[in-house]
Amino acid sequence: MDLKTPKTFETSDKAHANLFNEMVEVLLENDHGLLEQFTSHKNDTIQHVTGLEKQKWNDSQSYKITADNGTHLISIPASSKIYDAIKDKGTCTFYAPRGTEDSPTTNALRGIQTVGQANAGTGFAIDTMGNAYTFLYGSSDLSISWTPLPNMSDQNKWNDSQLIKITNDTGGVRVSVGTTESLLDKITQAGKTFGTFYSPAGVQDNPSALSARGFYHFTSADSNNKGTFGWVIAVDYRNNVFTNYLDLNLGWQGWRRLLSAADEEVKWTKVRLPLDNDWKIYNSVDGTPHTLQYSKDALGVVEIIGSITGGKVGFESVVFTLEEGFRPLQSTHFIGVASSVGKGSTPQIHRTSIGKDGKVCVQYCSNDLNPNEFITFGFRFRTR
Repeated sequence: MDLKTPKTFETSDKAHANLFNEMVEVLLENDHGLLEQFTSHKNDTIQHVTGLEKQKWNDSQSYKITADNGTHLISIPASSKIYDAIKDKGTCTFYAPRGTEDSPTTNALRGIQTVGQANAGTGFAIDTMGNAYTFLYGSSDLSISWTPLPNMSDQNKWNDSQLIKITNDTGGVRVSVGTTESLLDKITQAGKTFGTFYSPAGVQDNPSALSARGFYHFTSADSNNKGTFGWVIAVDYRNNVFTNYLDLNLGWQGWRRLLSAADEEVKWTKVRLPLDNDWKIYNSVDGTPHTLQYSKDALGVVEIIGSITGGKVGFESVVFTLEEGFRPLQSTHFIGVASSVGKGSTPQIHRTSIGKDGKVCVQYCSNDLNPNEFITFGFRFRTR
């Protein structure tokens, strides 16, 4: 707005006219000063607030999530719980010193709660060693549940770890052999890998007649991804250990059983009495019986020990019959010590046969005067 300048008073009374004109000049000068301030204020955008800016401020977040100086909003005493301090708060930052009861770490902790209405919250925190954690609690919870987040050490450990599976996802075997399948064919189909397997009793190519579990490792594979060089170790449910090796050029080398100290121990079985054909257990002069018994070691070698007396000597004179699993590969004969009663000090012998059917027969004795006085066994042979 422009100010108009009024006309000066002109009168014959010059003194009064000058006084009035001076007053008008002062008013005009003041008006010009005010106009300049109004104009300057109108053009100064920094000192003015628009309606849009007022709306922005009115719609802004007025709740504090930090202290006025930017530090944490809630400082939790070591004697208190983090849960109790933040459970009824909204979004906020907090600090928990070392020793806070429900802290996930032994170090001091700083964090932020992202949701906290109605006593339900989630959040994130980092301790002074750089370990990170997430947390949550529900309206029905009485405490915070913490979950540690992976750090670089964890990631490096996982990145450098062996990633191939050797079992299934529940800890069972990687390969399960069907009752109509071949154990060796099934594991070679796994290719160049390391894994575990289970094969039930009766499976083709099983190391024993029992079910077995074990490991396999193939270090190369053919164009069909079938293992070509590798080994397998199997343990049956009687704790017998077997190995086999696959060579591309030679094929599978065959199962071999590993022997242990326990295999050196054998179980002796007494021959069931009474014996056949009037044979009896021989007793020493002091009455000690020479018990007739047999055993089989881990290599399948059977041993018979003991002494008999009083029975019939002859090709068909059976003393006893060995049970299945303790019989020789083929019928065989043994020479043993016989009594020398009536023959002075001349040593005497007997010949005993053991057939594939397990029948043990004393066929001959060199002491023709007392052939059945004393017959002793100490024979070893391999079973079928």
